[in-house]
Amino acid sequence: MNYFNYFTEIEEEFVKRRGRHMLVSPLDWSLMEMWNQRGIPLHIVLRGINSSFDGYDERARRGRKVNSLFYCQQEVESLFLEYCESQVGSGEESVNGNGNGNGNGNGKNGPGESSSVLSQRAITDHLVEQLETLKRLSIRHAGNEALKETFERVVLRLEQIVEDLQTAKSLLPEALETDLTMIEEVILDGLKDGVGQEPLKEIEQEGHQKLRAYKKSMGREVYEQTVNNFIARQLREHFKIPRLSLFYL
Repeated sequence: MNYFNYFTEIEEEFVKRRGRHMLVSPLDWSLMEMWNQRGIPLHIVLRGINSSFDGYDERARRGRKVNSLFYCQQEVESLFLEYCESQVGSGEESVNGNGNGNGNGNGKNGPGESSSVLSQRAITDHLVEQLETLKRLSIRHAGNEALKETFERVVLRLEQIVEDLQTAKSLLPEALETDLTMIEEVILDGLKDGVGQEPLKEIEQEGHQKLRAYKKSMGREVYEQTVNNFIARQLREHFKIPRLSLFYL
């Protein structure tokens, strides 16, 4: 497994420990994205999930089920703090923005090894498919000036990336991921402009409402980032925006 499976591994572990299948909510996905953005290694998140459920099982709360990944949030944060403290001055592991280090002790590949798992052809095909979707969206939203301009911009940028990939002799996954992340940020800014202030405000209020029960246990930065991730996910789903990031390949 490599770092592209970050979200899938977390989702599967949570569902497995919960005991029966359930759909992971958009709010839970926002939390996973926040963990990833902060560089929390996958093995730390999985350990936090298992530790949380171990404590839950010991208390044997009959008739009650864990319905959200937020149940594990405090344990993940605590373990990540311990992890960071253990790494100070070690010089043996650096954590990248994708949640994995170069020697995390879990026998899993880091981003530098991803090209052996994801071929250059597979990545190119993935981006070509998403490029065609964005072109269709540009036509569909031609009447919305903000969306039309956004899609035209990102189509041009993605076309250049695809062209470079098709002629490149080697692949640099981390550099490519940076480029794709910047394009996704352009798309998100365009969606916020295109959807209008009132609908955007309603989505933000929904995010705050859903997070109300967890706000006290979250730091301000973590809370705000999770709300922003929720807004982004709702906008992408509403406009049916494809994910460009290699995490979703």
